[in-house]
Amino acid sequence: MGAWGIGSFENDTAMDWLIDFEANDFRLIDRTLAGVAAMQAVDVLDADEACEVLAAAECVAAAAGFPAASLPDEVENWASANRPIQVKPAYVRMALTAVARVRTQSELKDLLAETDDYVAWDTAVADLQSRLRQIEQNNDHRD
Repeated sequence: MGAWGIGSFENDTAMDWLIDFEANDFRLIDRTLAGVAAMQAVDVLDADEACEVLAAAECVAAAAGFPAASLPDEVENWASANRPIQVKPAYVRMALTAVARVRTQSELKDLLAETDDYVAWDTAVADLQSRLRQIEQNNDHRD
């Protein structure tokens, strides 16, 4: 196994996703989140899909002005180069749905639940959900 950590970009899968992101930005976010948000209730995400979802959701949060404390330079540069970014409410809803799936019904969660890193990972994912909810609340107040 290559790079592995609790952060959304601390694994090879997310870093590979980030390479595609640089060329496709919101098109890749849409593809990543929409498929997961539309999954059946019984479906479980595999670990790679879960890593990609967390990366995509972090990009949504960063674009909307609620970035993680630590982001790869590629995401920070993209967000600052494209400000202000109007993030569609649909992206935020898809991100919330997909991240909830990662946190409750994913191979990644199951793998990490067997380690000492689980609580720290779960806290980091909960923080991502909280930042996404803040975006949703801000969007509600603008309507």
